[in-house]
Amino acid sequence: MQILISNFKLLLTIIILGFSGCGGGGESNNTSTDAVVTVPGVPTIGAATAGSAQASIAFTAPVSNGGADISAYIASCITGSSTAVTGTSANSPIIVTGLTNSSLYACSVKATNSAGTGAASSAVSVTPVAASTVVTYSVPAPFVNAVANAYTPATALARDTSAMATRTRYMISDAVTATIASNYLTIGADYSASAGYTVGSETIGSASSYNTYLSKLVQAVAAADGNFRLDSHLHPNNSIDTDAADSFKLKFRNNFGKATTTYGYVSFTYDTSTHLLQAKNRYTRAYNSTTFVSTYTRDTTFAATDYYVNYSGGVYKLVAAIGSATPLYLYSSPISLGIPAFIDPMVTTFVTQGPAAFLNKVPSTTTLEQQIASDVKAAYSDQVTATGTNAATKAKADARLALIKTAVEGNNGALRYAPALYTAFRDGLLANKLVSDSISDGTPGQNLVPYVYFTNEADNLGVYHPFMVVINYGNQASPNGLKDVPSPPCSGQCGPNGLVTRFSNLERYITMIPMRNYGLVTDVTQNTTLTTNLWSDASGMVNGVTLEKNVYTYADIADNGLLIDGSVMFPVFNNTLVPSHLRGELSASGCHVGQGGGGPHCHADGYQSGQGLGLYNDPDYAGKTHPPLIGFGYDGVALFAQYRTGDTALLGYGTLDAFGGHDHNSIGYHYHAHTVVDYQPIGLDATYKSTMHVLMKGAYIGKIDEVPYFRSRTVNSLNTNKYMGGTVP
Repeated sequence: MQILISNFKLLLTIIILGFSGCGGGGESNNTSTDAVVTVPGVPTIGAATAGSAQASIAFTAPVSNGGADISAYIASCITGSSTAVTGTSANSPIIVTGLTNSSLYACSVKATNSAGTGAASSAVSVTPVAASTVVTYSVPAPFVNAVANAYTPATALARDTSAMATRTRYMISDAVTATIASNYLTIGADYSASAGYTVGSETIGSASSYNTYLSKLVQAVAAADGNFRLDSHLHPNNSIDTDAADSFKLKFRNNFGKATTTYGYVSFTYDTSTHLLQAKNRYTRAYNSTTFVSTYTRDTTFAATDYYVNYSGGVYKLVAAIGSATPLYLYSSPISLGIPAFIDPMVTTFVTQGPAAFLNKVPSTTTLEQQIASDVKAAYSDQVTATGTNAATKAKADARLALIKTAVEGNNGALRYAPALYTAFRDGLLANKLVSDSISDGTPGQNLVPYVYFTNEADNLGVYHPFMVVINYGNQASPNGLKDVPSPPCSGQCGPNGLVTRFSNLERYITMIPMRNYGLVTDVTQNTTLTTNLWSDASGMVNGVTLEKNVYTYADIADNGLLIDGSVMFPVFNNTLVPSHLRGELSASGCHVGQGGGGPHCHADGYQSGQGLGLYNDPDYAGKTHPPLIGFGYDGVALFAQYRTGDTALLGYGTLDAFGGHDHNSIGYHYHAHTVVDYQPIGLDATYKSTMHVLMKGAYIGKIDEVPYFRSRTVNSLNTNKYMGGTVP
């Protein structure tokens, strides 16, 4: 119809001009006011997303439509000398079907209007993949689910007949030969900030889980009198105390965190001949509510000195008469929970310095979370109407992410990954709840990541910069194992009288993960934004030896990424340019609390095959085509778990580049946890050669210079910059 109308107008103009010329012979001043319609301009090509035998081609409209509405867009995909395969759509994206899987195609887009079809855009490459080779993004099961997984020791429980040893974990039973039907001392399931946990008794039963065993493990730790206090493994802030007002029953009391009421602990001896557990002293605890420094004082009024532990009717208590004592037997932990050799290959001597006080950065999680929710601007606030996992906020987040994808692609950009990857990471973060009472100011059951939401603000040039914003407390859900660390970082001045970091507290992070694809560097020094890094901090020297700027040394001096449980990553090297695991300063999970205290951060990958209690575990690979998604670098590049030996069928199995990453199956470039065998640090002698278990080596491969406010990516206030989505940017 548009063409017919235009032709009619042109004919009418000719007729009018003709009559005017024949009449008076004078030249007419009349001209047509209708512009001539031309073909449309060239569309701007966007990202091409592979599917099975198809591809989705994104684009933005041309600047000029040629003077007429664009009726259709045509995408053409060609491989080699084959005939182009096309697809048509009225808007972006265009789905082109009928492609051959595993073949590389070059795809371009043209626009059509009433005057015809315009020139093609530049081409973008895409390789369709069979459905069986498409990555389905998965994340590790949160610890609250992992501990519920079925677990049966490979061998029968073994009696430990040696003397009680410090930091050793035991199961305690009244059975000479333990079975699943025997009674075991067990910490109660109900948390109470004032009363602590009960000391009870349970059998293992036929349907046991990891939690069945973890709740029955106590750790013997040297007390001030040279005897032993008994701490819960699952809830290590709690030690066994006795309640004189309740017939000297044993109870687990909080001795290492904030508490509304303070109690203390009892020190014990264990006789390997009589198998009697005997109380020796009691230490009362007090802590300063401002500095959080704890003090332990021997209770001179303790009336149960030299009493014995009696077990009867499911109750453990202290009794005076040896004839009423119950022989109790120590069984070795069926789960290896100490520091593995690959985390402490130097077999570091355990330091004797005392623990530093914990910090208090989050006086009230409720108040903080309410404040965060009120500070998020209206456009994004529907994503934070509830904390943790929630169907309503998930629906809003998914919808917002879809809008962001469309807006960014219409703005000459692209997301680095498919929305499904960001959704999987968001949902995984929000599923993590604190299981272990091991954070000084944490409450079991609380969300470790209360909010995750997506923003998409434009800069002064109108360019969109989408972010995944994460509110996280920077802690693990599981027991943090800080009591086992041989040589933790000092808190302040090191030395014989210094203190070391063995307690963790809630952090208050607002973490920004950039989602726009800003590209990748080919050399670490191309990221000039990283002006303060490990290399410059050491002035480029270690022990008089000049360092090169590489993936280990040209790294952030602090955290460089976020893990799926809401805790943070640090580079493999510490601030002395030594791999942290060679200093004996890491826990079994590859983490520690740094100088000055705070929440833990992770320098190494603590994954152990055959054990199901890490950040990610063997069950997280079951039925998957690719290792699980476990984190993000602050450059916006995703981090996946390692390829296990023998998992050659997993997509992308093979060589990683110098940054520890690769690109395959249309995922986009991503990092993997991995091992670096027999690495020799520059400036250190051969005794420091070891195999490193890497999360991120350190340096960023994403172009961080293009990320706005990169240096302010982890802060405490939403109002620091507009890209966080605060009400007052």
